[in-house]
Amino acid sequence: MVKFLSDKILTNNFIKLLICTVVIITFCGIFSTVLASNDANFYAIISKNIYINNEFMNLTFNYQGWLDKPHLQFWITALSYKLFGVHVFSYILPGFIFYLLGAIYLYLFATHLFKSKEVGLLSMLIYLTSLHLMLSSIDVRQEAFLLGEIIPACYYWFLYDECKNINLKYLFLGAFFSALALMTKGVFLVLIIFSGIFTLWIINQTWHKFISKKWLCAFLLVGLFTLPELISLYIQFDAHPEKLVFGKTHVSGIKWFFWDSQFGRFFNNGPIVNSNKNTYAHYFFFIHTLLWALIPWSIVAIFALFNTIKSLKYAKDTPEHPIRKEERKAYIYILGTIVPIFILFSATSFQLDHYTNIIIPFIAILCADFLFNTLTKLSHHPLFRIQIWLSYILCILISIAVFILFHKALFVYFIIATLGIIICFILLAGHYPLTRLVLYSIFSVCVIFVFIETINSKLYSKYDVGYMINKYIVKQNNTYSFIDYDVNSLSLEFYTNTHHKYYRINDNKQLTKLKKPYYLVIGAQNWSKISNTPQFKNATILNTFKYIKQEKFPQTLLNNNTKEKNLENIDLILVSE
Repeated sequence: MVKFLSDKILTNNFIKLLICTVVIITFCGIFSTVLASNDANFYAIISKNIYINNEFMNLTFNYQGWLDKPHLQFWITALSYKLFGVHVFSYILPGFIFYLLGAIYLYLFATHLFKSKEVGLLSMLIYLTSLHLMLSSIDVRQEAFLLGEIIPACYYWFLYDECKNINLKYLFLGAFFSALALMTKGVFLVLIIFSGIFTLWIINQTWHKFISKKWLCAFLLVGLFTLPELISLYIQFDAHPEKLVFGKTHVSGIKWFFWDSQFGRFFNNGPIVNSNKNTYAHYFFFIHTLLWALIPWSIVAIFALFNTIKSLKYAKDTPEHPIRKEERKAYIYILGTIVPIFILFSATSFQLDHYTNIIIPFIAILCADFLFNTLTKLSHHPLFRIQIWLSYILCILISIAVFILFHKALFVYFIIATLGIIICFILLAGHYPLTRLVLYSIFSVCVIFVFIETINSKLYSKYDVGYMINKYIVKQNNTYSFIDYDVNSLSLEFYTNTHHKYYRINDNKQLTKLKKPYYLVIGAQNWSKISNTPQFKNATILNTFKYIKQEKFPQTLLNNNTKEKNLENIDLILVSE
């Protein structure tokens, strides 16, 4: 710490302290009361079905086979349920661990690429403080797991490529992490994992490596380690052609894994499609997505990318410049990973913002290299002022949001705390621009993260019908079934106690076939239409809950005029015999 105050750049120990602080802040999000998205609730339900049925081969939703993602995430989450029970915490924890694993391997990879622990540590810090990655570590989908699979795989394959002969350690670990990625997302991950290596081979014209024994062994071992997924798909689908999957029979899980799951998404003609047809959300979608996903490092990333391209232009691959040679190799590898993936994602018709997660770590490495190796020599670089003012603006915007959305007393406390921390930073950082840039950036993104998590836990939870019903009914000592009548609340199914069966129906005739007693969860308008029928003569309204669908909550939050439009009244009814 003392050394840090006298240096013009951040010391390793101080960066480690910042990393620990950020990890602790992010870890607090695990204790959220509700899950952050419909996808998270959906995946939590599928994992819950594995846990309840103790059937790891079959992925099911609504009592039918489900075929849209490979098994690994659901296997790991189901094991977490077995250890900790079915809770938000136990759903988020495995993804958070993989997210941290990705950070550790990013440090190792960046350190190896640039032979600098400083670059490795700062890469790790930028990774941990990129807004989208912070949010994704709590809003767990496949991408949180992929961070702890793709980065280690890339690291070990890079080391494997540097060896003249087959290195069993790198071969085994590279194949292991690659197979984990394939069993999490699909075979397209092969292109992502090997994109940087292939680019190096092409640039260096080492064509023989594409068919060398060394690399054929690598690809075969990846296939061998992926067998658990293929066996599971065969047992659930190929061995049972009579099963109905998305309205079809004779569905092959093996064919789906190698073709439909990936090319169906790429061409947007699979069983699940993206209905967004806006032009801006196609070829240029990931440009503006990355700009907000990389907050607060977006401007740094732009400078770093241009600096990397410039450095490549002037790098000399000669024996007299060994450092330049290593830098050139690192830059080619990183750009060879980022650019093809970015083009591939931009060309596909199925585009979601969290796809950018897997290229952000490589951008973080470029940012760290730029900050340490360029900005430390340019103390008057305009980026210093831009970045600090960006941090100020982000804090001001969040302050205004706190004032609008929360009690005014909280706004006063928030302003006092913010000003206090900024003053401490000014005293701590002194006149060292890089130190101020890093500290202010980290503070601003942590403020945003805490604010978003507070909204989710304190504001949205009041309108999450699944969470509120579970909170209301948890003390009831019974095993009545829950009937979701055209509400289709994913959170309700997730929060429902494992001793209660859960059914989704949307036809009044189906209600007559149900065994009483049961809990009926139904919109108030639908209940008014059927409440007078004989089958509900012994029905009692236990409570009415205010419900806003998760995807409609942000716009409702920003515009009170849409609140009444998006607000639904959901009745919890006990239907007795």
